[in-house]
Formats: sequence, C-alpha cells, structure tokens
Amino acid sequence: MLRTYLFALLVVLLSSALAFAQFRTVTVQNANGNPVPTTIQNTPTVNVNGTVPVSGTVSATITGTPSVNATITNTPSVSVTGTPTVSVSNLPTGTAGPGPTTGVLVKSLDNPAQQVFQRQLLCNTAAAGATTCTVNFTVPAGKVLVIEYVQMISVENSASGTTFYELITTAGGLGISYYFAPTALINGNNRIGEHLTRMYADPGSTVTFIGYENNTSGTVNFGVTFSGYLVNVP
Repeated sequence: MLRTYLFALLVVLLSSALAFAQFRTVTVQNANGNPVPTTIQNTPTVNVNGTVPVSGTVSATITGTPSVNATITNTPSVSVTGTPTVSVSNLPTGTAGPGPTTGVLVKSLDNPAQQVFQRQLLCNTAAAGATTCTVNFTVPAGKVLVIEYVQMISVENSASGTTFYELITTAGGLGISYYFAPTALINGNNRIGEHLTRMYADPGSTVTFIGYENNTSGTVNFGVTFSGYLVNVP
C-alpha cells in the first residue's frame, strides 16, 4: 500500500515538472570560448541594408550581365606591354587597301597637265649699224606659255659692249617689257646671265628678245634660251 502511494506521488511530481518546463524560457549565450553549434535547415534569405564591411577574399558568382554606372575623372594612365595585334575589317578598296587595288585619277582644275617647253633665239648686231638686234617667236594657238627660266649670252667683238637685254611678252592682252642687266665678262669677251622668272604669254602672242650694245664700232652676238611649260586653254 505504501509502495503504491509513493509511485503515484512520483508520477504527479514528474507531470508537474513537465508542465512547468513547457512554459520556461532558456537563454543561451554564444562566446568565442563557448560556441553553440547550430544547424540551419534549407537556405535562409538575408536582407542587408547599408554598407557591410568585408575583409579578406570573398568568392562570389555573378550570373547574367551586371550593369555598372561609373564616372571617370581626370585622364587615366594606360600602359601597353609588347606590340598589340590590330585587325581591321571592312577596309575599302583603294591604293592603301587589300588587293585588288584601284587607282584613282585626280585632275587639278587650277593646274592642268603641263607640256614641257624650251626655245633658243639668236641675233647679231651689224658693224657700223644699229646698236640693237631683235628676234622673236610665236606662242602656239590654244596654249598659254609660262616662262620659268631664262639664260642670256652675249659675245662682244671689236670693243663693242653689252648694254642690257629686253624681253617683251603679252599676257591678258597687255604687252610688258622685262629688262635684264649684263653680267661680268667671262673668258675676255663673253657674258652669261641666268634668271629664274615667272612670265606669261597669251596663246598666239609674240615673245620678243632685244639685245643692246653700247657702240657701232663692232658687233655683238646675242643668244637667249627659254625654259618653261605650255598649258592648254580651256
């Protein structure tokens, strides 16, 4: 009878303890020296607001193409090591492109094709006569003559001397005289002068050379050489 009573009392005490344990709060503190193992089922969702400091190396996998907004201030410094390989596609056909190349003809309207021109004229003064001699030529029709270089020579005989030379051209319908002084004597009685010029002569006009000597006691042999080019008149 006493054993039955003690067993019944033990059951009542255990029931009371279990009932009290259902409403009891247990606080567990985690510390570096006393960690509490925790097992988390499934993958939790974590929402982070603000800036989270991260140290060390972080491994992350980025899916898709991220959109990055960045502003670059000042001039960045770029260093290239070695010789980079550059590939150019869709290069147009031309003199600098791949074969087959195509030549392009270019014509300058202000400087059309030039035709080389040169001419030599000779004349002599008469003894005891005039102190000048004259010689000329006609510019071809349909062409403008540009004289770029003139060489003049005079051979003085019997104490006669060279005074000067004269060239007459007509450009734009207006005739103009150009005068040239004689040079120093060469080999006793020869004078040679060279002149870079820019003289023009109309199509079909006359280019005239006149040589002058200082007296009529002797003679002077004059020669003039022209060099330049002809230009077709449009």
